[in-house]
Order: sequence, then C-alpha cells, then structure tokens
Amino acid sequence: MGKTIMAVGAHTGDAQLTCGMLLAKHALAGDKIVIVDLTAGERGTPQGWTQADFRAYNVECAAKFASKLGGQSVVLDVPDGELYAGREIELRLASLMREHHVDAVLYHWKNSLHKDHEAAHRIAESALFYASLATFEMPLPPAPIRRFMCAENWEDAPGFEPYFWFDVTEAFPLWKEAIKELWLAEHSTSFKYLRYYEALSVARGARMGVDHATCFAASPIMEKRQILDLL
Repeated sequence: MGKTIMAVGAHTGDAQLTCGMLLAKHALAGDKIVIVDLTAGERGTPQGWTQADFRAYNVECAAKFASKLGGQSVVLDVPDGELYAGREIELRLASLMREHHVDAVLYHWKNSLHKDHEAAHRIAESALFYASLATFEMPLPPAPIRRFMCAENWEDAPGFEPYFWFDVTEAFPLWKEAIKELWLAEHSTSFKYLRYYEALSVARGARMGVDHATCFAASPIMEKRQILDLL
C-alpha cells in the first residue's frame, strides 16, 4: 500500500520548488501527494495585475502543478505576509494531516530571511504534534506520521545542513514540466527560481554521483529524538 506525502509551504511556490522533485519521485512510485500552501503568495503581484487576480491565478497554478503529479493542492485563505503561528491554523493543518492519513511531512527549515517561512515552520511542527498524538482528541484518528524533514530553500539557509539525500534523476523531468505551471518559476524578475533549483539539484547530484538530487535537513524535533535514543 502506498504512502501519503504532504508538503507544506508558506506561499504558493515554496513547497513546489523545494520539495517538488522528491514529491515527483514519490508520485512515480505510486504514492499519494498532498501540497498545502498556507498562503497564495499574492503580495508578489506582478505589474499590471490586481492582488485578487494574482491570488486566483496562483491557486489555479498550484492545482495544475499537483495534478501533473497526480496529487492534490490545498491553498488556505490566509493573507500573504500575515502568516502567524497559532492554535487555529495549527489545528487546521493537523486536521488535514489526519484527513489524508499522512505518512511523511516536508516543510520549511526553522530559520529564514522571510518571517512567513519561520511561521510556517512553527505551524507545521505544532500540527505534526496534534496530528500524530493519539491522546489529543480530534474528529479523525491520528495520522501515521513516521518521517518529517525540512526542505532546502534559498531564503531558509541560516543553519541549514543537509541530512537526507535523495536521487531524483528519474523524477526531474516530471518536476520540470510541472513547475513551469507556476508564474514565478520563469517570470519572476527578483530571483531566477527555476534556474537556481535546477542548478542546486545538479550540484547536489554531483555529490551523490547522479544527475539530480535533493536534500533535506533533520527537523529539530527529530534531532532531539535521536539524541534521546542514544542515551
């Protein structure tokens, strides 16, 4: 029976760019993919667009990306730039984890240049707790979460150290086709997203002796658990 992999991003584009290659690898293996964007990233509105129109477009693009992986996209209605950790959004994300019976969660690293990314990290870690704890009463049974890892994002670099390495060579073409559904992948004038993440996959792949690879950090929760296991 296949696994369910959930990727959580602060904005539309975050999870798709940083986790997308690994998601594509799991999609090709027959696993279920769920991508949750906590905001639609609408405050990155390009000239000539309204925020409302750009938000709707990003939601549509996120759905198209997920569809190419045979997965599902969920975009919450939180305004871009106004993402804060708190019980309501943490329980909302935990409910999604339980609803989809999630086995693994990919999310932001704890340190970032972007406040929404740091908030997304805290939200995801609290949601992991609520979603997996059997004694925390919620309408749905606990999710069987066994692995959780933090993605490599150029804005989340402070303190990030690769811990998990994955060969994504076979999945790379699917990711590259899917990521072009997102406006910022090729049209952003502030950062060359597609070029950066493609080059990063080549550099990481060279370290593994493969064409393309992607890396994740162990979450602070996992690091603490591993230390305790050695005592």
